[in-house]
Amino acid sequence: MINLNNITLKAFADIYELDKSYLGTPNYLGIAYFWNYEYRHYLRDTTNHKRKRVHDLFLREGLEVAGSSGRHLELIQYVTKADSCQLTTI
Repeated sequence: MINLNNITLKAFADIYELDKSYLGTPNYLGIAYFWNYEYRHYLRDTTNHKRKRVHDLFLREGLEVAGSSGRHLELIQYVTKADSCQLTTI
């Protein structure tokens, strides 16, 4: 596991660009921003793990990762308010 708090700015920028190239794929790491502006308060300050979980749920349900709908919000709220033991039930 990489501690992103202890890497150089150059290393972070490179990882961020790599992760941007993974948006919309199962390879997404949870670092790059992908969400609709409407959901910024839910996702910008959450963990990489929860961002990846939301992203992967969007993919699994056939939702556009940058889209906006009631289902998008429902999944975001579920993941950002749930603890890790509940995430496998959805």
